[in-house]
Amino acid sequence: MTDNLLASWNYFHDWSLDSVAIGPNVEPRTLTLGLYLGDRRVVVTFEGVTCVSVERLGLLNIVYGIHIVRPDDTKYARASASLERGERLTHRRAALLVFVYSTLGAELAIECDSLAVREVGYT
Repeated sequence: MTDNLLASWNYFHDWSLDSVAIGPNVEPRTLTLGLYLGDRRVVVTFEGVTCVSVERLGLLNIVYGIHIVRPDDTKYARASASLERGERLTHRRAALLVFVYSTLGAELAIECDSLAVREVGYT
């Protein structure tokens, strides 16, 4: 279902990332990304986050794609190595490894249990 959700948004290809919000330091942790494309705006919320790594966050961050990366995926080693550079605050492992690939700027590796997308309007 989550793959279908991301596919329905074209994996957020060419959307711009302009905010990262970290939920309170209690389980289950959340991480929320604010994205926009033209005048459309969404928030992508990752629930049950157990580890995150953010690299190359800049003033301009263009998403190439947000993908679930499975162990049998050829890109799993890269995503997993990126995640290992993050700080793990729990021994629990979450269900999904999600990678935010970049055209320019930030790349994120996120270990979480689920994700949700909510359109928050037009700017």
